[in-house]
Parts: sequence; structure tokens; C-alpha cells
Amino acid sequence: MNTSKLIRVLAVTAVLASACGSAPVVGNAPSASPSSPATTATPTATLPTATPTPTATTRLALVTLRGSNQLVVRDITDINHPKTVGNVGTVTELYQAEFVSATALTYADQNTSIIRVPLAGSPKTVVAKSAQAMLLTWSPDGSTLAYISNNPSKSELHFVAGGQNRVATSMPPFIGGCETQSCGVVSDFRLSYSQDGQLISLTQPWGGPNFRLWTSAGKLLKDNAGGIYEMSTWSGNNLYTVDSSGVVVMRDGIVVAPWLPGVRWLRPKGSPGGGQIVYAATDKSGWDHVYVVDTATKKVRELKKARTEPVFLTSRYIWYQGERACLATDACDGSLPVIANGKSYIYDLKDGTEIESIITSVLDVWPHAG
Repeated sequence: MNTSKLIRVLAVTAVLASACGSAPVVGNAPSASPSSPATTATPTATLPTATPTPTATTRLALVTLRGSNQLVVRDITDINHPKTVGNVGTVTELYQAEFVSATALTYADQNTSIIRVPLAGSPKTVVAKSAQAMLLTWSPDGSTLAYISNNPSKSELHFVAGGQNRVATSMPPFIGGCETQSCGVVSDFRLSYSQDGQLISLTQPWGGPNFRLWTSAGKLLKDNAGGIYEMSTWSGNNLYTVDSSGVVVMRDGIVVAPWLPGVRWLRPKGSPGGGQIVYAATDKSGWDHVYVVDTATKKVRELKKARTEPVFLTSRYIWYQGERACLATDACDGSLPVIANGKSYIYDLKDGTEIESIITSVLDVWPHAG
């Protein structure tokens, strides 16, 4: 399967998973052509600060809202009085959108460019041109862009800093696809830095090894050639991931220790305040449950059943989607009995209360996981 077809399969996976229940936020890879020219870089310009100027206590979310396909920046510092402070563009035309900082965003567009913009959405700065860019992320200090390029013969890890685009390492290509709800549920594409910016991890479900952990210079520390590592998230400088025994923790990039034996979580997310991870897990009957675990004590707290795709909006508030039982008229995967109920919710960890939300998807939050 060539890269262009792989992208189409990703989009199909997103649509099917969304229609049938547990829906990962996919559709994150730009259209690609294997015959595109070699990658080049454009120096990053100085970006203006968005208005109003964020403070140390500002909390932001990159979301879509009910009734719209626009990707917007919401200031959720006061969760009871959120406000839109930026309109980035149509969500179907932007890929891998995330915060670089409290004043800047990044994404890949349909013109095969990786863009950096202030919160308002303009002016746009082209950071790199890459027809095969699949996954991208910025270092915590916003100085270095890391991204994965993918074509039929190989994938490459790139670092862009100081106007230079460097290929750090190459690996087998991402080749695969899925067109069912159950496949979408277990698919997770993620490239991310540790909090201190010293390590960077890759998780992807196609091709192998499909887990890799590098230093910030691109030196390979670990892969899953000798085992299974998937569904990972950083909390601080520790990486929590799933192997054949359950959730394990990697410390300093090399040590693997059992952490939550027997747990197979789905797309976990670290808390912006650090010290907690939220995740969904599917029970034997096919329903998802949302849990929060304390990273110091490993104490697990169940929040709700029939909820999925949880994300920390802030250290106190968690957003997630709802589920309902499939009906005969639903286009459900036969292996899973649930479907999205068309609603989303915000859960208050302090009060233990849940309210319905107008947010329909959450692509990223700021601050990132602490």
C-alpha cells in the first residue's frame, strides 16, 4: 500500500470508528505523493503573540464545537465562562494540529507544508515542506520540530531547528490499514516528547517495530522488536505503555517495570498538572469505562461507564464522549456492541459531577501533560 492509499485508509478508519462508537481522533495525516521532491526547510519567523496575552495560569483547548467543523482555540481558564480566542480553520483541511506553546499552534496543511501560527490563526509561517509528513510534534521549549515522513520504502525521523531540516534516522515504512470499528479502537498514532525534552517516543500500529524511543538527538534507545509496546503516554519524564502483561513504565528511557498488570488501556492522556493519567478500558461486554490513575500510588478511580476517549482539559476537568447500545439500524462492527451516542461530557474530578459539553472533539490542550 503506498503512502497516498495509507492516508485514505486512515481517513476511512476515523469515519468508521466515529460512527461506530470508540472513536480515536484520526484523520491527522496530510495527503501525500511518493514522487514528491526532497524535504526542505524554511526558517521559522518571529510569531506575534495572540490577543489577549496568555498568562501562567491560562488554560487552552484546541477543539471543535457542536454544529461546526471549524477548529478553534478555547480559553478554558474559567471553565464556566469559556471563550474562543482563535479560529484555526476547517478541521478536515488541517492535520496533526497541536499547541507549540501558550501563544502558538502547529499543523500540516493540504499543500504538504508544516505550519506554525499564533493562536488567532495567522500569519502563517512555513516551518518545513514535506509531502510525506505523517506525525509531528514540537519540543517542550518550542525550539525543535520533530516529524515522521513516510513513503513506500521507508520512514524517517526529522528534526527541524534553526532553519535546518535534519534526518535523524530511518526505519521501515508504516504500511497497513483498517476499515472496521474494532481496528480503529486499537489504532493509535503518536509522536511525543518527554516533559524535559530529552526523549521522544513513537507509537503507531502499522509496520514494525511500531514502538520506538529515541534521545532528543535521534539515538535509538528502545524498540519493540523483542516485545509489544503500544498505547503510550508521558507523565513527567516517565513513559507509560502497554506490553503483553499490562501497563508498564519506562524510566530514563531504558528501565521497564510492571505498573498496572492486566490493564489494556486505550489512548491514555497525562494530566497538565502531572501525577495523573486518564484512560478508557473496554469490559468483557464491550462497553468502555473511564478511569483516572495516580502515578505515585497507582490508585485507580473509575469515573463513568459508557464513556470513551477521555482527555484532561485541565487538571480538574476531563472531557469524554458517550456511548449507547447498538441498534439493528446502526452500522456497527459486529465485534463491538456500542456506538457513539452523539453526546460529550465534562467531568469534575473535585465534585464528582458530570455535565454535557458543546465540545465535539479535543485535539490538544495547553499546558501539555506535566
